[in-house]
Amino acid sequence: MPVLGSDTLAVVRYRGLGAFRFWTVVGGLASVVAVGCGPQGPYVRYDGTNFGRPPKPVDAMEVFRFGVPSGRFEDIGTVSVSCPSFGDRQQWGGCDYGWAVHEACTRASSHGGDGVHGIETAVNTAGSIVSLRASVFVRLPPLAATQPVAQPVAQPVVETRKPTVEERLRKLDKLKQDGLINQDEYQQKRQQILNDI
Repeated sequence: MPVLGSDTLAVVRYRGLGAFRFWTVVGGLASVVAVGCGPQGPYVRYDGTNFGRPPKPVDAMEVFRFGVPSGRFEDIGTVSVSCPSFGDRQQWGGCDYGWAVHEACTRASSHGGDGVHGIETAVNTAGSIVSLRASVFVRLPPLAATQPVAQPVAQPVVETRKPTVEERLRKLDKLKQDGLINQDEYQQKRQQILNDI
């Protein structure tokens, strides 16, 4: 029977068996309180779909503790990491945040994810992670730039109205004043306009 400090609880793990014995010590004498499997070790669970592509290297996974990734993405599931802790006043167990995120990324990668975002954690009184939950996402290709639909070009409205005799004579006078026609051309065209009356 081990001798421990008074009024303490000791956990002894038997080598290779995965079983624990809980000892309570009162007045310097230890006695067995319970024999059993004890708290489970950390585990990782994924709920979602498999994106069906080879795993990405864990170091290349994107991690967004708060918020969401920029650009186009799609959530394909959630990953949960559980790190049990035990004890009443002073707790032990749990796991490190970096380890929990690494394990979440490893599981997300095995299902084809590009990263995790929106990480939620719970900690024990010792400050260790008890649980971590995050959304697993995949990056989507950018939308193809669509060619704008060619709008029909509005054709200018052409007046089909025939100019009046007065308008035609004024135009003829202007051509003569600008020196674009000589006197003979002017007289000949003037006579044609007047014949249309």
